[in-house]
Order: sequence, then C-alpha cells, then structure tokens
Amino acid sequence: MCGIVGYLGPLKAAPVLLNELKCLEYRGYDSAGVAVIENGRLSVMKAAGKLSNLEALLADKKPSANVGIGHTRWATHGIPNDQNAHPHTDSTGTIAVVHNGIIENYEELREELKGLGYAFNSDTDTEVVAHLVSHEYKVDKDLLKAITRSVKRLVGIFALGVVSQEHPDRIYAINHHYSLSVGLGNDENFLASDSMAVRQYTNRVIKLEQSEIAEITAAKVRLFTFDGVEVKRSPIALDTSPYVIDKCGYKHFLLKEIHEQPLVLRQTLSKYLRHPNHPIDLTIDHLTPAGSQSANYGVHLTDEEIKGLTRINIFACGTAYHASMVGKLLIEELVGIPVDVDIASEIRGRRLLCNESTLAIAVSQSGETADTLAALTEAKKKGAYTLGITNRADSHLAQLTQNLIVTECGIEVSVAATKTYLAQLACFYLLAIYLGERRGTLTPERAKELKIKLNLVPAMIEQILARDEVIRETSVKYAEAQDVVFIGRGLNFPTALEGALKLKELSYIHASGYAAGELKHGPIAVLDQNVPVITVLVPGLVYEKTLSNAQEARARKAKMIAVAVDGDEQAQRTFDSVLTIPPVDELFSPMTTVVPLQLLSYFISDYLGKDVDQPRNLAKSVTVE
Repeated sequence: MCGIVGYLGPLKAAPVLLNELKCLEYRGYDSAGVAVIENGRLSVMKAAGKLSNLEALLADKKPSANVGIGHTRWATHGIPNDQNAHPHTDSTGTIAVVHNGIIENYEELREELKGLGYAFNSDTDTEVVAHLVSHEYKVDKDLLKAITRSVKRLVGIFALGVVSQEHPDRIYAINHHYSLSVGLGNDENFLASDSMAVRQYTNRVIKLEQSEIAEITAAKVRLFTFDGVEVKRSPIALDTSPYVIDKCGYKHFLLKEIHEQPLVLRQTLSKYLRHPNHPIDLTIDHLTPAGSQSANYGVHLTDEEIKGLTRINIFACGTAYHASMVGKLLIEELVGIPVDVDIASEIRGRRLLCNESTLAIAVSQSGETADTLAALTEAKKKGAYTLGITNRADSHLAQLTQNLIVTECGIEVSVAATKTYLAQLACFYLLAIYLGERRGTLTPERAKELKIKLNLVPAMIEQILARDEVIRETSVKYAEAQDVVFIGRGLNFPTALEGALKLKELSYIHASGYAAGELKHGPIAVLDQNVPVITVLVPGLVYEKTLSNAQEARARKAKMIAVAVDGDEQAQRTFDSVLTIPPVDELFSPMTTVVPLQLLSYFISDYLGKDVDQPRNLAKSVTVE
C-alpha cells in the first residue's frame, strides 16, 4: 500500500520527488525516503513518521541531484522506523530499491543471500530485492538483465523502483499485478504509483501493464516483458485536472469531503441520468475524449446478456463492502436477481460459484484494492461477465474489465472514505434501475418515480449538512465513550456497519455494528450505562421492529442515540439524543442516514484531538492481500 515516485531531468530531483510524494501520502505515512544520485554517488535520506519529517531532512541536506526515486510507506514487514524505511540499498551502497507489495518468498531468498555473505540491516522483505539485484548484477554488469533475472525469482505481487550509481542516467520501474505510471515531459520523465502524482507536471503517461519493466531515461522510455521482449506502447492523455491539495477553508479534508457530497452526487447522477422520462444510460463513451485513459468505460452488456443473467456476485472491502451490501438489497428488490456480496479477501482458498451467466462486480474506491482485484480475476477465469465501480478510470481495475462505472468524486484526500461511499451508493441505485429497465422488471412509471426520488437526495443531504452545528453539540456528549454499538435493519444495517467503521477509524473508539434483530442474540451482553447505542430508525417496513430492538437496549440502561426523520415523536420520546434527517423514502434512506454518522465521527475525533485525515495504522489504497 506504499507509494513509489521517481524523476530524472534538468530539475533538482528532491523537490519533485517530494511534490509527488505529497500526492501519494494517502498510500501510507509510516515513513518516507528518497535515493538520489549526486556527483556519481548514491545518497539515501529517509525518516520515520509523516512526510513532513522527510521534508525537514531534505531542507537540511539540500541535495542537488537530477535523478532519484522516492517512497512513502505503509508498514507490512518490520515496524515503522528509520531502519525499515525505504529506499533500501545493497551491501555496496550503490543500488537502491523502493517497493510496494509483498515478496512472499522473501524468507527463503533472505537465507540464501545470507549464505552468500550478504548482511541485512532491516526487517523488511524489500531489502531482499536490493541484494538479489546486486548479486545478479555481478554476473554481467547489465542492470536490466540483472533486474529481469531477479524479478523472475520473486513470488508475490509487487511494484519496484530501482536506481544504481553505476547507471546514473536511468531509473528502472517494475510492475507485477500493480499500477505504475511513467509521466512523459520534455527531456524529463517521472514515475509514480498513481498517475495523479505526475499530473502536476504532465498529462501524458505510459501505464505499465502486468509483468513489465520500464527503463526510463530523460529522453525516452523503453518497456520490456519479464522475458526480456521489448514492448511498444503509445502514451495516453490524462483527462483529469492537475492534482491540487486545498482544504478550501475547512479545518480538515474529511469535513470538506463530507460537505462535497451533494455536488459529488449531482455530478455522478447527471452523467448517467439525463431526465426521469429517459432510460438510464450507463454506456457513456461519448462523454470522454478519444485517447484519454477513460475512453472505454461504461457498461457494454447487450440486452441479451443482461436478460440472461442468473446471478450477481459483488466483491469489495471495508467501506466499499458496506455500499455493496446496500447494492445487493437494491438489485434484489428492483431487478429480482439473486445477489451475493463477499468480503473480497474471503474468496481466496474457497470455491467461488459463478459461471457464464453470472455478473461479477468489483467495488473499489482506488481501483487498486488487491483482494478485490484478485476476486474479480478469479470470477473472470470462471467465465463471468465483469463490472467495476471505482473513482479512478486509470486504475488496475479499469484494465481488468471492459465494463466500468466511474464515480465523479475527484480526489478523496482524507483516508477515511465519505464522499466515495455516497458515490458508490449512487452507482448501485443507477445500476439497479438500469438493470430493471433493461430486464423489464420495472414499469416505466415506477422507474420514473425512482429517478425523481434519486435526484432529490442531494438536496436532502444539503439540509443535513446545514444542521452540522447541532450534530456537533450532540456528538461531543459521547466523546468519552470507550465502546459504542450501532444497530440498523434492512437497508440500514449496512449504515450501522459503516457508522461503526467511521467512528473507530477516526476516533479509535471501539465500535461495532449489528443487525438490530441480532442484538438479543449475544451483543446485548455488553450493554450498560457506559455503552451508547446508536440506532438508525427510518419509517418503513422495519421501523416498528427496529424501535423494539432499541427499547431492548434502553432497558439495559444504555445511552440511546437515534438517526431519525424530522417529526418522529416516538424517536424523541425513546432516545436521549436524536440526529434528524429530512423525511425520506425508506428505499433511499441509506444515502441520507449515513451523513449524520459521518459528522458524528468527525466531531468526536476532532474533539479528541485525533489526526482526522491520516488516522494511525491506515492507508487509503490497500494494495496488499
């Protein structure tokens, strides 16, 4: 889940590397470092902790090199400290390596290299690569061949950047089941794990495909397979504006992104839903310029293929998994197709039941979530149709499937997902209506009604956001809790899970989400006057039963909070605190009920003085399995 960057050209490398790393710090902020080649010597500078620590170190050292690689780390092997920070070097100090992913056979290689006399200075799997490349380089002094021989011995999924003081005019980038982009400039080139990091310098990139090596100089880029065969590929144009980090007056990016949700929803909905009287159109190639990285996205299944579907499998992790749980209920209700939702990491080591009449959907904010990509790949092998829902049209997920629904969120800087969750929900509403129209399970009148109500949601969220001061005053009353329980039923059981996830991500308070009816089957044992219970309570089919479950918690002296609609007198009588939302059709309530819970988690975290945008131990793009 780490970030890799590189630069070579006429500019000083360190400031460029630092600017790129600032765009990638969401991938990990346990440590950061750079390796530059200055006056023919390799120099490594790295520091544990936030990127600001490396920035201070570079300001002190003031390297003037014109070539280098950089890294921001999310720790897997070895605790976060200076010793385990990347880049790692070989024993001669002439080769440096940065790495994203996991080398699964590193222990075996480590013992082999130790037997050959190589000494290890870190606890990482990455250092194995530096020593292995160094060992292979001794064979014929050909760095490209040494890298090629080395990577063919590595087991796992990984991306690498390599520099050597023996070859100060080039950087080598290696991609194996990840994403790496080379940005093309004028007599300068850039490397990054995420193309947005190079967008500030150029909009022309070459994407490395799987099992490829790039040899990068200031003048050109050459691509090779792991078998040494040279590959020709034209660059693509990024159709996204340069990456700009700006809080726009908000205290934290998270709060800004919560408040951006009405705009995000309008942008996502308007792309696919032009008028309530018109069918939803998920085939939107005509909206993207030819040659851009998103020129092929859209849903391209024929009516015959859609009508032939007998099952849908959805794969996701974390917040995306909660959105997918809502998606399952929507599709089953509006389309009548059985839907299974799996935590993507649970697909490994079990029999996946899908076939040629299955639609497999992968949901990932970044489009780089390793577990989700692996699950989709497995479904694809079994002949299933595939579809991706992501915020990144230039991601690995986009390469895996010809069917892609891209949300219109812009970059989500804060590690905890908010606006991307709402956008994923919007995509599931659009997809469910789209499939219902194509399969004939929705009448034109019912489809029109659903589209009208869907278009009203952004305005409802604006009303909720206007109540943020009231929500703040209520939230901080419960900031000293050590444990919090969230409950909901039906479409809002996933909301309870998402609310609990946000609270523990941001505040580090232990929180659990449960289906409200399950409370009495064990979890109720933890309740007492010190454990607040937050209930998502919306008028509809399960309102009375949810209210009854809340009463069970109240009888155990728990502090009671509800998310309920305006004018709900029962809620006002039953609960100690009520976070109100505008009246909403139960079917669309997941898009509104989650917003007060996002704000609650934010306000508690800010009150407690937590690092809201970069919570401890987390990373935005989870690229390891």
